[in-house]
Amino acid sequence: MLVVLTAEEKTRFTGFLSDRLVEVVAVMAEGPARQTLAYARSLVPVIESAPVLVAVFTRVGREGPELAIASAACAIENLMLAAHAEGLGSSYLTGALYLADEIAYRLGLRGHRLVGLIPIGKPATGGGQRKHFPTVLWRGFGDEEEALPEDEQMVLTDAASAHSGEGEVVLVVTDTPEVDALVIEALSRAGYEVHAAGPDDALAAFEEHSPDVTIIDAILGRVSGYELARLMLDAQQGPYPIIIATPAYDAADEEQALAAGAMDVITKPVREHELLARVRSLANGRALYRQLEEHAAELQRANERLEELQRLRDDLTHMIVHDMRTPLTNVIAGLQTIEAAEFDEELTREFLPEAINAGLDLSDMISNLLDISKIEAGELVPKYESFGLQELVSEVLERVEHLAREGELELVADVGDVQLSADRGLIKRVLLNLLGNAIKFTTEGGSVTVEARETDEGMQVCVSDTGPGIPEDQLDRLFRKFSQLEGSRKTQGTGLGLAFVKLAIDAHEGRVWVESEVGVGSRFCFVIPN
Repeated sequence: MLVVLTAEEKTRFTGFLSDRLVEVVAVMAEGPARQTLAYARSLVPVIESAPVLVAVFTRVGREGPELAIASAACAIENLMLAAHAEGLGSSYLTGALYLADEIAYRLGLRGHRLVGLIPIGKPATGGGQRKHFPTVLWRGFGDEEEALPEDEQMVLTDAASAHSGEGEVVLVVTDTPEVDALVIEALSRAGYEVHAAGPDDALAAFEEHSPDVTIIDAILGRVSGYELARLMLDAQQGPYPIIIATPAYDAADEEQALAAGAMDVITKPVREHELLARVRSLANGRALYRQLEEHAAELQRANERLEELQRLRDDLTHMIVHDMRTPLTNVIAGLQTIEAAEFDEELTREFLPEAINAGLDLSDMISNLLDISKIEAGELVPKYESFGLQELVSEVLERVEHLAREGELELVADVGDVQLSADRGLIKRVLLNLLGNAIKFTTEGGSVTVEARETDEGMQVCVSDTGPGIPEDQLDRLFRKFSQLEGSRKTQGTGLGLAFVKLAIDAHEGRVWVESEVGVGSRFCFVIPN
């Protein structure tokens, strides 16, 4: 296809070409592309002085240019020979190929590839002789502007229907969005979320949208597309696929693009099926990388969790051994003392209860370990019965009296003659754990109080102490397994007592909570529904 320009049409086109070449040459890196563009710029005066300018195009279909480039070059050579035969001067301007897409858009020939520009002398018969093979469009001869024959107009194909962007993001960087409108439209129809940006706001758009694929025009007005690709990749970590779109694709373009970090180069004008295939391939690679990142993060979290469980296991083993050793030592020491005294009656009365209490403490620890697992597995169901709460509290206070005596603490009970419907054994151990903790963390001379009262929610039981109190930022971790207070000097304990309390009260469909003030004391409460 030939587009023949003369008069004002040629003047306007030449002005556009000159201005654009000035822009792009200024930002191109040194190399073959810059040299070619600079040479094209030097030939602009030749175009300005020639009365006629012929632009030679080939049509681009889904499978590529319909006329091979070699055949198109022969057509140009024949045209130049014919001009010389008529005594007319002519030349062949190839540097304009770098602006081929913009030239095609300006001349209304989307979907066609510019092969070359030929400035020649004025046709002998003006615009009268108009052959239709090859197609010739005459511009500027005083006639109304000719339109491209309908059968040669570019029609968007349905290539997008075979692809699905599935909401993936594509960023198109161009300073001529009207030229690249077909690219944007094709990607949008394929299901991609497309964002267009100019060279000035490209970096901000790249950071904001984090695109799966970025398409950058190699020829931008104020910056090189290759340099812009390099800046984008330097600002981010991980693979961000970039395609450099160039109208004059050769080895130099590929070398520049790869050096800048781009993963692909595509020739303009872009064929829709090729565009979608390349974008899909790179988007798939990006998606696989994200999946690998997610799997790596999951593995990292799993590994950290395993390491944490390993530490918990070691800590738990240490705590259990340490905690069980104390009551076991008391049992053995008490019995050995009685034996050494040849079962002296007075010493027996003194040390035998201590040994029994220590054995019971050891039994409680083992029960906590076993029952927490049963409750979590749903295997320990409360056995409800009605019992007097005052009697139960008295039994518990008797069990912990030796601990309070050692710490010179006062035990106070404020429980009326009330009945409670619950699992007596579980509630007894709940109280033993709460009282044991209160006694352990209360300094000498302090007091521990048990009180109970009826509420609208149910029977509420609270254990209060005059200990150091608990910082607010540690309250939410108290009822977790194996947790201990940070910064406490009383570090002994498996960290299972309060965990058992919560699970046992939850099994009764009740609730448990703590109120505490640093320097004043703590108050642990639970309520069992009526």
